Amino acid sequence: MSKMSTVDHIAIRVDNLEESEKWYCDKLDAEVSFRDHKYTRLKIDNTYIALIDKKYYSWPHVGFLVKNKEDLPGIEDGAVVTEHRDGTIGAYLKDPSGNYIEYIWYSDECKERLM
Repeated sequence: MSKMSTVDHIAIRVDNLEESEKWYCDKLDAEVSFRDHKYTRLKIDNTYIALIDKKYYSWPHVGFLVKNKEDLPGIEDGAVVTEHRDGTIGAYLKDPSGNYIEYIWYSDECKERLM
């Protein structure tokens, strides 16, 4: 697993995706880059915010970009590895205080569509 420091997104749990999306778009001039029934990805200047529906996601997290798929931590590192419906792959680890960190990898197709 390589060291990295590029933040890809900040994921926050919300009660209502539509209401939260409208609020962020109105208040912070966010633009929607992806949307489905569980998750909305917003671009705000140089940052992505992931609004995640509380009914489907148990924890907020900060996502760090991994350039190579091989750099994702694996089960042997204690990670929970998930292939997301948008085509990305995420590996989640807890920090010493129990906060979740996601290492996320994008295929070239995903980069074009989501970023």
